[in-house]
Amino acid sequence: MRVLKIICLVLSLSWLVQAQDTPGNNWSQFRGNHQLTGVSQSNVPSSLKPLWTYEAGESIESSAAIVGSTVFVGSHKGELVALSLDNGSVYWKFSTGNPIGESSPAYGNGVVYIGDLGGWINAINASDGRKLWAFKTNNEIKSSPVVVGDRVLIGSYDEHLYCLSVRSGSLLWKFCASAAAMIAGSGFAGASFLRSKPEMSRSSSSKIPAGCLRIDGHLLGCGPED
Repeated sequence: MRVLKIICLVLSLSWLVQAQDTPGNNWSQFRGNHQLTGVSQSNVPSSLKPLWTYEAGESIESSAAIVGSTVFVGSHKGELVALSLDNGSVYWKFSTGNPIGESSPAYGNGVVYIGDLGGWINAINASDGRKLWAFKTNNEIKSSPVVVGDRVLIGSYDEHLYCLSVRSGSLLWKFCASAAAMIAGSGFAGASFLRSKPEMSRSSSSKIPAGCLRIDGHLLGCGPED
């Protein structure tokens, strides 16, 4: 069994951002919201039972996004699937052409974004599964995209954080994370805080730097990895 590792690209409006709960029917990105709280307003019933299942054909290594009555989920088969929240029936499937690993889908303004292990971030029309655009990075993507207004942020194993236009997928800027390379997991609320995977810190003789970025890609500051 493959062990999943959730790492960091945590973004916060200030160092004092308070945790926010997320509505159960609007879990539009990895861990529910820009602050990555992973907390839902939904109430847990006293007894749990399966409502439905979906056979993806390959492993599902990332979490799903839920928007209204639709569930979006990617699989190692290379498919992004839209399912009915009520009964699990398939609305549509989109093939990325590459396995989807730990990248969770993110939804914004009628579009679903997901990264794949071929290094592509894909933008898909949420209503019909039609491809809108795709952008190629130089290594696999295991991070989860975050939609911020007219931009989408994604980290790649090529050691870069990318900021793309949601309309066209064009590159607005990219930031080289240097040693803090294998960026996985994303969030946003004004500025981005980058840090590396734990194994990278253990294998290095020096502290891995962390950086804080504004949405325009400007580096605000650096500090050692905790």
